Amino acid sequence: MPQFYVINNPLAGSGRHQEKISKIKSQLTFASWQDTTFAGQATRFAKKLAKDLPDVPSENVILAIGGDGTLNEVLNGLLKFKRHNPIPIAYIPNGSGNDFARAAQLGDANESLSRLAKIRSSQLLTVGKIVGDAPKKQTRYFVNNLGIGFDAAVVSQTNHDKWKARLNKFGLGSLSYLFSVLKVFANQNSFPVTINSGDDYLNFPRVFLLTLFGGGIALLPEAKLTTYGLDLVIAEKMSFVEFLGMFLALKKNGGHLKFKKVHHLKMSQNATIHVRDIQPGQADGEELGNGSYDFQLTFEHYPFWI
Repeated sequence: MPQFYVINNPLAGSGRHQEKISKIKSQLTFASWQDTTFAGQATRFAKKLAKDLPDVPSENVILAIGGDGTLNEVLNGLLKFKRHNPIPIAYIPNGSGNDFARAAQLGDANESLSRLAKIRSSQLLTVGKIVGDAPKKQTRYFVNNLGIGFDAAVVSQTNHDKWKARLNKFGLGSLSYLFSVLKVFANQNSFPVTINSGDDYLNFPRVFLLTLFGGGIALLPEAKLTTYGLDLVIAEKMSFVEFLGMFLALKKNGGHLKFKKVHHLKMSQNATIHVRDIQPGQADGEELGNGSYDFQLTFEHYPFWI
C-alpha cells in the first residue's frame, strides 16, 4: 500500500458527508491528514507536499477528498513545484457534481475507498494547461474541462445560489444546476472567439459556450481521460427552442453534436484562443473570474492513482 497524504475539503457537498469522512478515517492508513478551511488552501497544501517530499521514485500518493474543485486545486498545487518524479493523485469524490469520478468510473466515495486497496500502480491521464490572460495573467491546469461563457456562468450561478446547500442536504443538488441553466440562458450574450490550432485559423462571431475537455462528461461523452489530447466544443448563440433541443439531445450519446450551431474540434499543442469580450470562466468547476481571454493551450500527462 502507498503512503497516502490526505487533503480533505470538509465543506465539499455543502458539508453533508461527514459520516463518509469518519468511515474513510477509520479504514484508511494515511501518513498525514489536512483539512482545508478556505478556497485555495488545497493548492497550498499540495505545493508544500510536492516541495517537501523526496523527489525520488516512491510510493507516496496525494489523496484528494472533495469535489472537482478540490481535485483541481490539488493538481495545480502539485504542478506549481516541478519534480523529476511527480507524485500521483488519488481521489475520493465527496462533492456535489463529481464529474471526474463519473468520467473515470470511480463510483461514489465508498466505492472509491474500496478501489484504493486494489490499485497497484498509477496511470497517466491528460491534463490541459493554459498560459496567458484568463482573465488575469496566469497558468492554470485542468483535468475535466475549462469553459468560457455559458457553462462558466452556470457554475458561478450554482456556486452562489442560496438554494444549493439546502437542496444538497436532500440529495437534490442537480435541481439547483437545472435552475441555474434556465436562468443563465436568458441572460447569456454571445461573444466573438478566434482560434489558431495547427494550420487552422477559425473565427466564430456569435459564441455562447466554449468548453475544452480532458475527459468525458455530458457535452462530449466519447472523450476519454486516457486519450492524449484535448477536444473543444463551441456552441453558437441559439433560440430557446434550439437550446432545449440541444439540451435534450445531450442524453442521446452525443446527439447534440449533430446540431449545425455546435462544433467539435480536436486541439493541437500550443493552440491559441482569444475571446474578445468580458465573460466568466471556469476550470473543473473552479471560477476563473470575469474578463477577456487570450491564452496558449497545451496538454501533458500526469499520474493518477485510480
